[in-house]
Amino acid sequence: MTSQEWTPHGDTWTLAGRTFASRLLVGTGKYPSLDVQREAILQSGAEIVTVAVRRVDLTGKTGPTVLDALDRKRHTLLPNTAGCYSVEEAVRTARLAREVGMGDLIKLEVIGDPRRCFRTTKRRWRRRKSSWRKAFPYCPIAAMTRSFA
Repeated sequence: MTSQEWTPHGDTWTLAGRTFASRLLVGTGKYPSLDVQREAILQSGAEIVTVAVRRVDLTGKTGPTVLDALDRKRHTLLPNTAGCYSVEEAVRTARLAREVGMGDLIKLEVIGDPRRCFRTTKRRWRRRKSSWRKAFPYCPIAAMTRSFA
């Protein structure tokens, strides 16, 4: 079964003007090989695949890259700014993703101050939101977090 065959009850959703049948988003990290990654993503039925721009080799100098392993006609890339400690760094990383052909959709992740992570990041984001909006279409996505009992 492919993602194109599976549409529960004809339900679709739209993100930034693009319509999707699967609500599952999968990432490209933690796979033992590109072959395993490719097969896992195909079997998942996900149409959106997140890529941590700072954590992958995009040069291709050492062989095939994460981008080579994905079917770009079947999957929409959602690059993310994981590992960025400031809004400026996140904007630079997002622009890099766009330059290498990953598109305009960006999953924003900013760590900020490790001791006061959320509050500091929220304050910085408010001050610099306009520079981000000038560079990329704004589409908020709610993040799910793990809570441990």
